[in-house]
Amino acid sequence: MATGLAIIPRPVETTSRMHRRRPLALLSMAWLMAGDPGLATPLPEKTQAAVAALEQAWKADPLTTTMAFPPISPVAEASRPLQSCPSARLSAPQALALYCPAQGRILIDRQRLDAIATQFGSWDAAFWLATALGQAIAASAGQGTGQQSAMAANLQATCFAGTLLGQAPGLRPAAERSRLSAAFTAFPSRLNGEQGTPAQRSYALLTGLGGTASDCEATAMANLAAGVVPDPERLRALATNPDRSMGDGAIGSVINALCLPKPPLGCPRRLPQLRVRSNP
Repeated sequence: MATGLAIIPRPVETTSRMHRRRPLALLSMAWLMAGDPGLATPLPEKTQAAVAALEQAWKADPLTTTMAFPPISPVAEASRPLQSCPSARLSAPQALALYCPAQGRILIDRQRLDAIATQFGSWDAAFWLATALGQAIAASAGQGTGQQSAMAANLQATCFAGTLLGQAPGLRPAAERSRLSAAFTAFPSRLNGEQGTPAQRSYALLTGLGGTASDCEATAMANLAAGVVPDPERLRALATNPDRSMGDGAIGSVINALCLPKPPLGCPRRLPQLRVRSNP
């Protein structure tokens, strides 16, 4: 293929049983292919850890437990995921990972994702992968296809990412990073109209993690895109860089708490009960 993507057959009927028997270190191996078809090239340990933890979260959430975990494929060297999947209209050229509806898989920029994992650790790599998984969930529910604005759809994918990250075992940000750092710095300011401002992206991720009074439903994310949230003081606090403000103060406590009680929602948060197809 022109993109250099590998096609990985995956029999859906046996997947859940196989996953329960695999050691955690091997969970991601079958999904990571690059270069020539059939040539398995596992990703570095930190990125593999991110994939394995997110797959566990995917299998644990009531919404996605019966859905196939999307295959993950690096795009051809010197290419970008969006170049390999122009139909992913809500993604940006800067995205390190995206869900490609036309291919039913997650495409990653292996070189840049590896660099992120090496520099900042598994959590930051997992943010990009989780956001792509959030796009897959939205696609399965028929959301993000014209019913939402681009910003609201992208914020919802980020919110879903937070929920998956909150359920992913063993993932923690590096010591010098907060849980919101990757969301805050993900895109340049010229894309704020499509991806949300740094504060809006951080709020969406924090909502998925369980740290706001909002939720990941489409209406809530549309309101966030318009700057309307049930706890505006939290959004205002996030308008300052979390990397500088997470150590002390109220917002730092919220970020570090990860999930706050919000009746009737418990901790960790769960994905909203959308109507999805069984295989995104």
